[in-house]
Amino acid sequence: MLILGRFSKFFDVLGKILAFCTVTLIAALFLNAKFPFIPADTLAILTPVREYAILTTLIVVGFEFAVKRNILIFILYCIIALIAVVFSFPALFYLF
Repeated sequence: MLILGRFSKFFDVLGKILAFCTVTLIAALFLNAKFPFIPADTLAILTPVREYAILTTLIVVGFEFAVKRNILIFILYCIIALIAVVFSFPALFYLF
């Protein structure tokens, strides 16, 4: 097993926690669309958080997959994840 494989359990637990929180947030936002209970100010914050929570969860689960493979796949996945993050945050795009 690769040295990176030791992180697999960490990414597994982190991915499960993030997935639970992300699904809970999405469910709350869908319920709020039908039965409004979240204040407008809070909703303005939670809507963009939903998008970044989905991206974060997918990246962590991808890392769980990549650390179990060889170093080339891990490096390739890190590059792909970096591209996704840079284009998700427009301010970061101008840094490169």
